[in-house]
Amino acid sequence: MKAKSIALILIPINIILAFFVYNIINSEIEFNKAAKIRIAENVQKLKDLRQVQIKYKQKTGVFADNFLTLTNFLENDSMPIVKAIGETPDSLTENEALKLGIISRDTTYVLAKETVFDVAYIDSRKNEFPLNINDLTSIPHSAATYNIDAGQIEKGNVIVQVFEISTNYRTVFTGLDAENKSYELDALLKVGSMTEASLNGNWKSE
Repeated sequence: MKAKSIALILIPINIILAFFVYNIINSEIEFNKAAKIRIAENVQKLKDLRQVQIKYKQKTGVFADNFLTLTNFLENDSMPIVKAIGETPDSLTENEALKLGIISRDTTYVLAKETVFDVAYIDSRKNEFPLNINDLTSIPHSAATYNIDAGQIEKGNVIVQVFEISTNYRTVFTGLDAENKSYELDALLKVGSMTEASLNGNWKSE
């Protein structure tokens, strides 16, 4: 009789425990789904910002160390587009044809934003995260902006220009219950490096 009473008491306890375990597992699954999307969205924005930095360096020789300079370049500056006029014979290089006057070059200037985000680049982006050049520096789902730095380092007796744009996972997961999950919240999600000559991001794949 006593054993039966204990069993009757344990049944609802087990049901409650099973419910809590299910909720914990379900919560973890839902978080991981949301986290994956958040990370992918931020990775795309970091790639977009890297693209602007690369084009800015092509124009100026250095990377921008603040977003005001970078966005001003994107919105108000222009970049040269050089086109060859004429056809280069198979027996000559373009430079040889140019020297002989067979072809000529025409330089036109196009708004930086049209050159930075050209058709080839747009085609390489993830379609699920539309490009908004007015919101490049904002971290999605938060009121924060990315951190940016730039400068130069010496590598093998050569001075190399470097930049880094980053945020931490805590900010990436703003609004999600990210505590005690599988992410180190103070770790950085970034592109570039202030200590290495690298344009890569620190996510798993480019």
